[in-house]
Amino acid sequence: MPPVKIIVLPSEGRGLIIVVSVSGGKDSTALILALLEAVDRGEIPRHLIRFAFADTGWEAPETYAYLDYLRTTLKIEIDVVSVDGGMRARIRHRAGFPGRMQRWCTRELKIDPLRAFHDRLIEETGVDTISAMGIRAAESESRSKMAEWEDEPEGPRSWGGWLWRPLLQWSIEDVLTIHNHHGVKVNPLYQRGHNRVGCYPCIFANKEEIALIADHAPWRIDEIRQLESEMTALRADRNEEQPGRYVHEASFFQTQRQGFTGIDAVVAWARTDHGGRQFPLFAPAPRGGCMRWGICDMPDAEARWRDPDADFPFVCGACGYEQLGEGLCNACKHPVSAR
Repeated sequence: MPPVKIIVLPSEGRGLIIVVSVSGGKDSTALILALLEAVDRGEIPRHLIRFAFADTGWEAPETYAYLDYLRTTLKIEIDVVSVDGGMRARIRHRAGFPGRMQRWCTRELKIDPLRAFHDRLIEETGVDTISAMGIRAAESESRSKMAEWEDEPEGPRSWGGWLWRPLLQWSIEDVLTIHNHHGVKVNPLYQRGHNRVGCYPCIFANKEEIALIADHAPWRIDEIRQLESEMTALRADRNEEQPGRYVHEASFFQTQRQGFTGIDAVVAWARTDHGGRQFPLFAPAPRGGCMRWGICDMPDAEARWRDPDADFPFVCGACGYEQLGEGLCNACKHPVSAR
């Protein structure tokens, strides 16, 4: 493993409130750890750092559990921002799902709630904010062209404020090194074979990720099937009021060009070999996440990962999920009760 990298706040950001966008993924966790190290070095006052998670309502149960793990292990508060009803409400409002050309989910479910959180902090404190993100250049060509520090002007497709991407030049090895240095586990979804953490599933999920969700979370596939049916019926009703408003049936994944639509057809395709025509004799082992990197510990095959020292006082009677807060279950939205 390489030495642990450090981050340095640009001089323009001194005295400003740093709001870290937390996703439950490896990069945002690495950013949390790097910032806490900067606090320990006396370079950034602890009271000027806030952590915020934009909850789409469409995350994996493991991600909600992992956020609770970070709260207890690192002794930090993670604020949760969201819109009423989350992803499901927005799907029903539009009678359809996000698409590659209409990626409204990021703007409406993440950027806008986070922007409102920043604005509220500025109004309450009179201090400007910095949006700190665990973005790395190696993730994509578009991200490789981003600046580490910038004051982005306000606009319909821009943030409108200070942006800081301190991990921009970090490698995946750098990210996992700081996890290991602090004894912090990665999200268990990576150990299962997922390459990314976020919406479960994302509209950009690949074949292997779709197959993993179908194997480990068939309830989500059932929910998507139900939503596709509901939205197709809703489109038919709206077309009666406004003929031609919708052309296609509602489908979570846009696969019309591939010659099939609907979640069941997509799952069947996800289980095929390369080319999408033949099923493998044996189910292939996952190749993403930790299996791809080869440098993070593998979990026990049947163990549901949970910090053994953490105390989770509330449990959901419907799915067994454990969490810190009372109210509704973070995973299935049923009421939780005290243990």
